[in-house]
Amino acid sequence: MSNSLMEQLSEKFKSKRVLIVGLGLQGGGVGMARFFTNLGAIVKVTDLKTEEELLDSLKLLGDIKVTYTLGKHDINDFLDTDFIFKGPSMPWDNEYLIQAENKGIPIDMEVAFVLENLHCKTIGITGTRGKTTTTEMIFELLKKTGKNIYKAGNLTGESTINLLNKVKVDDIVVLELSSWSLSAFHKKKISPNIAVFTNFYPDHLNYYKNMDDYFFDKKAIYMYQKTSDFCFINKQLTEQISENEIKGKLHFFDKNDFTGLFKYLRGDHNRENAAAALLVSKLFNINEREAIKDLQNFKSALYRQETVKVEEKITFVNDSTSTTPTSTIKAINAFNDKQIILIMGGNSKNLPVKKLTEELAKVEFIVLIHGDFTDQILKEIKNKYTDKISPIFLDLKEAIRFAYNKAKDLNKESYVLFSPGATSFAMFKNEFDRGDKFNEYVKTY
Repeated sequence: MSNSLMEQLSEKFKSKRVLIVGLGLQGGGVGMARFFTNLGAIVKVTDLKTEEELLDSLKLLGDIKVTYTLGKHDINDFLDTDFIFKGPSMPWDNEYLIQAENKGIPIDMEVAFVLENLHCKTIGITGTRGKTTTTEMIFELLKKTGKNIYKAGNLTGESTINLLNKVKVDDIVVLELSSWSLSAFHKKKISPNIAVFTNFYPDHLNYYKNMDDYFFDKKAIYMYQKTSDFCFINKQLTEQISENEIKGKLHFFDKNDFTGLFKYLRGDHNRENAAAALLVSKLFNINEREAIKDLQNFKSALYRQETVKVEEKITFVNDSTSTTPTSTIKAINAFNDKQIILIMGGNSKNLPVKKLTEELAKVEFIVLIHGDFTDQILKEIKNKYTDKISPIFLDLKEAIRFAYNKAKDLNKESYVLFSPGATSFAMFKNEFDRGDKFNEYVKTY
């Protein structure tokens, strides 16, 4: 597939002007710039971040010819181009995009562009929580097919655009799909062959006007499937979906569909993830007993309830990808077999916190790190949990030190659980940078 496809794409984009909106720090913009430059396109990148903030990404493009508008956007870049590929942070109703669209300039996104051009079997996984774990589970199980299996999408360090260079028609591609990526699926009316919808909770209300808009983007994972396709949805969503919108073969799953005993994972949410992965594996005739055994031995992905270190009676757990109150609640309940010293805080997504404030009753002590979410939740809990709240720390290393000392004072089996429940942007580049720093501080402390 790739040779003839690349020839077609080269013919389409050679000498054309391509604007990439959002270079970013996770490699997506870098991969896009390099891909279209290799096709012979004239590539320009624009990003609101400054050259200094983007230095690591810019270094990776030093050997190719790309022009930049950094620290701002310029309307002329959007109007004087042939194609626009936008990143997730710019909404579709941005005035520059609207003007470009009115001028007839095509606007696309990376994952939708890739899916449209792939002619192999594709599996898409979305949901508020559990996307990465379920994606990794499915990826590992499908290795048993003997086929070439690729994973990409919303995964750090995995280039989605470069799939077009190597994937053949008999291969299988597993894609983690964020709501932002899925928004472009609506534009093209495309969905993966196999859709997995893990769950749905409040999130991203700093981006979406309301939950309905957020859910609409998620629905693109199944709305444009064919009757020969498959759709696996958490039973939690039974009342939220309209079955007449689903053309693929629909199956619901819940935690009870996976009866294995995890060696490393915890929590009902991971049982749901495993149940979904098991359903997918059955479509490829993978031995069920072997699949269950592999899932029982599955280890969590980085920064997802990851055990980092055990120091005497204290276990350090990194759940840095917890960016919502719901995910912190799940972490508290997954680790409720011992006392918990919880490190939380960061910037707000404008999500409800009432349920989280109630669940904090299960925590021995709350260590707070800086951010407007921290300010928001502190107002709710300062009178309720007066004796078990730390000062607000501006330094994660100091917060860890404080939590460690608290855990030592308990002199009991306990967790230092880092599950922020908020975005990282008050102190870090993103949740992965935050997770790296937590691991680094814990291992060197």
